[in-house]
Amino acid sequence: MTSILFNLSGKIEKPAVDALHTLKKVADSLSIPFFVVGAFSRDLILKHGYGIEPRRKTGDIDLGVEVANWEQFKKLKESLITTGQFFLTSEKQRLRCGTILIDILPFGPITDEDKKISWPPEHDVIMSMVGFEEAYEYSITVRLSSDPDLDIKLASLPGLAIMKLISWKEKYPNRKRDAEDLLLIMNKYEGAGNSERLYEEDLSLLQEEGFDTKLAGIRLLGRDMTKISNPETFRTIKGILDAETEEMSRYKLVTDMIRETGMSDTRFDEILLQLEKLKQGIVGVREKKLK
Repeated sequence: MTSILFNLSGKIEKPAVDALHTLKKVADSLSIPFFVVGAFSRDLILKHGYGIEPRRKTGDIDLGVEVANWEQFKKLKESLITTGQFFLTSEKQRLRCGTILIDILPFGPITDEDKKISWPPEHDVIMSMVGFEEAYEYSITVRLSSDPDLDIKLASLPGLAIMKLISWKEKYPNRKRDAEDLLLIMNKYEGAGNSERLYEEDLSLLQEEGFDTKLAGIRLLGRDMTKISNPETFRTIKGILDAETEEMSRYKLVTDMIRETGMSDTRFDEILLQLEKLKQGIVGVREKKLK
């Protein structure tokens, strides 16, 4: 039996619930696993699950779909369009359902050896899907409707943090909102169901940070990101954070976090410290495993 983390029935706007209900029915009929990623997943967890309001709202939905090849992906899109509720857009990954835009991102066996996809037929748009498989494996389940029942998988906060960091790096300088979302997850992780952990099984971490719950929460997030990462994903996220926190860095990630959230430049040292704590949490788990 699937464990439902939140029952959000009645809390989510009906157009989004209806779109996901139809999508789940079609995906299930084709035996295609999927989960919600991106800002919509962020909002379901933080806003509706823990009462944490994000600065930036979204009505769009991003999905990760696990498919073997482009034919299977094409079949999914065609089946959705056949329902009469979904329509093509100018973007290859994007469908429209009423006023909602839905990006459908394929991962799994469809990717190449570097975990990348290139969109046919031109293959001129290349995307990294690093982290998607682990994010799906460690996804959480929420109930969006009880009449009828609609249970949907979401990327967890550690999974989202991994995907946001990689997306920011891959599409720099065009994904400043990924920097904002990553900072939000870092700053709110302690309050998103992890407070008891810091005072119980991870008390030593809290003590090391002088009972600064925000910094301890950020390190805990780093630990949780590593725990769900395979070696390739671990190397990728560590490499990004190494480059963004080292002494000779241009600090592009810190800069984007400050600019996108409207913070003062005087917060630079504070944000840099937080990224260093995230990296400390990420590296600490891997070092412990190697001992």
